[in-house]
Amino acid sequence: MLKALHSSKAVASLARRAVSNEAAFQSKEYKLHKLDNGPSTQVSISRDDALKFYQQMQIIRRMESAAGNLYKEKKIRGFCHLYSGQEACAVGIKAAMTEGDAVITAYRCHGWTYLLGSTATQVLAELTGRISGNVHGKGGSMHMYTPSFYGGNGIVGAQQPLGAGVAFAMKYRNQKNVCVTLYGDGAANQGQLFEAANMAKLWNLPVIFVCENNGFGMGTAVERSSASTEYYTRGDYVPASGSMEWMYSLSEKHSNGARRTVTKDGVPS
Repeated sequence: MLKALHSSKAVASLARRAVSNEAAFQSKEYKLHKLDNGPSTQVSISRDDALKFYQQMQIIRRMESAAGNLYKEKKIRGFCHLYSGQEACAVGIKAAMTEGDAVITAYRCHGWTYLLGSTATQVLAELTGRISGNVHGKGGSMHMYTPSFYGGNGIVGAQQPLGAGVAFAMKYRNQKNVCVTLYGDGAANQGQLFEAANMAKLWNLPVIFVCENNGFGMGTAVERSSASTEYYTRGDYVPASGSMEWMYSLSEKHSNGARRTVTKDGVPS
């Protein structure tokens, strides 16, 4: 009798989930730097958003898999830096952006190029040097652009001060927008990051610095290259949080919180 009761409750629970349009779950606690409160650990996502985010991540992964195969076949010449495994970072941040926001990143830019306006076909055409590519076959893997995307940048850390510059232009024009400036753990040791963070805080620029820490800087493990791997504290006087799970609505909610802080208070993050 008890077994049957438990079984019926389980079936009822599954049925409720099947008809529900929203899922809720618990995330990990955030590490905070110069912040009193972090994002909520109770997060939720709608069915439509979950399917949208999953589709975007799948397209990026399959596009990168195709690029990897083309590179092995020597149909892509020169560099080919893939974004495989980091799709959730871009998809989550993009979900929090509003019209007029800008993005600048390092050399793993294929996924961002797709999310910010180009088609997968245009990205692959660019990689293979076709005139139908994102920048007519002239940019290759590291240099693709859209009106709101200031490109991949081939020089390690070069995008950090440029992102602060884009944010300066937004503030100068009184735009209520932000520039999301992404860099990897390898670029976290670059002096220009500290210069850019200093200017961003000094002038209260609407910039959000995001370290995409994949554990390796061009093959070198973070423990071998950095005396401190707590990259979210590198901005010193710039508030930050670390150990973010860039997944689905969690990334969207966190990015929205950072975005509101930057646009309302004029404080870099």
